[in-house]
Order: sequence, then structure tokens, then C-alpha cells
Amino acid sequence: MSEQQDALEDLESSGVLAALAWAATSAYRRTMDDYDPDTGHDRGWVGSTAHRLLVDRLHRVFSTGKHGVDSPESASAGLDLVAAGLAPGEHRKMPLITPGRVVWSPLTQSPGWRCGDWRFLLTSFGYGEINRIPWPQKSPTKQRVASQGQPAGWQDSHPTLFDEEPDTLAAAIEALREVDAELNATTLIVAHSIERELGIRELYLGRSRLNRGGGDAWYWRHDLLAANPGTPATKPTPTPLGPLPESSSIQDAPVRLRRQPSEGSGENHQA
Repeated sequence: MSEQQDALEDLESSGVLAALAWAATSAYRRTMDDYDPDTGHDRGWVGSTAHRLLVDRLHRVFSTGKHGVDSPESASAGLDLVAAGLAPGEHRKMPLITPGRVVWSPLTQSPGWRCGDWRFLLTSFGYGEINRIPWPQKSPTKQRVASQGQPAGWQDSHPTLFDEEPDTLAAAIEALREVDAELNATTLIVAHSIERELGIRELYLGRSRLNRGGGDAWYWRHDLLAANPGTPATKPTPTPLGPLPESSSIQDAPVRLRRQPSEGSGENHQA
């Protein structure tokens, strides 16, 4: 079984794939609802806002950050806070993930979560450029992630001269291996994008590949908006109109555990 199959099976069975799709839909819907160019909103605002809201939605669905609880038994605590600010009906559609199943796992201040052997970080990209994301031009963290060794059993049918370069890259690879060896995790990337004129967006999960000198940006990637898990999407997901997003740096949300039901929980949580 390939790494891609392993990752998708693990993350689908734990509800992570559905959670990512829900969080991105909610984040982009709210971003485009609030977008108003007359007030000064621009492409940068859309990209930064969507990215921050995606972090917020993932904290809600994974019960991390300020939506964390003390134990899995406290899953029903403070659901009014989890639902606050969401569009009508969004909370009812939020996948149910047992608290603790997915944990907060940032990498050098880049927002991230971990489920079992898999950690995933977020990045935005220009619509239609999923295969050409220039990882060497991204942040040092994203470069490190793209420098993780090849997946087990990987055979490159189109090797480049850059694939043979040792020296400075070797140090970065070794540093990342040390980090992931300690955590026993493989770091994946969740990449999201929107196209304003056509009103469509993209959302992928995959293993990034340091593409110095060009070339494919992924060892493998999976379309999270595809109708059937494991198959590529054939149709885009419509969204309200808005400008293209840009990459943004994200600050960690302040941690404040949500309160217990006795303090005033008002909503019944439904799948």
C-alpha cells in the first residue's frame, strides 16, 4: 500500500478529510460574505481572512485552541461557543470528531494538527497553480516540509539534476527528519485557493516536493472537493465571487478552554 493510500484511509476513517472540507467551505463562505472592496478590502485581505478563518474552523471541529476541552468526555461542553459566528446550519453539518483524536501540532509557528502518524499544515496558492507551487520560494517551514525524504517505495520517472544535489539541502532534510523522528509523524500540506471571476475554489491534501528548478510540486495530492474520496474532482465547487487569495502568516489563537454545559450551553450538536 502506498503512502497516499495509507494517509487517505487513516484520515478518512478518523473524519479528518470531511472536517477539512467542512472547515474550508465555512471559512471561504464567511470571507466572501464579508468582502467589501468599497471599505478597502483587497486580494490580500481575502487571502489572509480565509486563511485565519480556516484555522478557526479547524480548531472548532478538532476541539483545539480556544475550543479545546479537558477530556473526550467533555465533548458536549460549550457547544454554543463552537457554533457562535457560524452561518445558519453550518454547525449542524460540522463533522463529529472526538476531542483528542486530532491534536494541535504547529511547526515553527505554522498552524498544524496531528492525527496519528500524520501532521498537516495549511498553505494558500494561486488558483490553477497547484502543480507549480514554488516551495523553494515559500517560508523556511514550508521548504523544510517539502524537503522530507521521498515516500517509501517512491520511484521518480522524471528525475532532475536538482534531485541529486546533496550539500546544504541535506542539512535541512536531516533537521526535519530529526523533528519528525521525534514526533514519529509525516507532515502533509492542506492547500486552498479561490478564483474570483469564475467563483470556484480548490482544496487539496498532499505530500509536497521541493521543486527547485521547476517541476511537479507534489509526490502525491488528493482533491478534497472530489465527490468520491480517492478520485480527482471533475467539477469545481461554486463559491461567492471574490478576489484571489494570497499567502499569509498566521498567529496562534489564544487558548481558552470552552466552558462546561452547566455554564450555559444551548445547542444540541448534530452530525
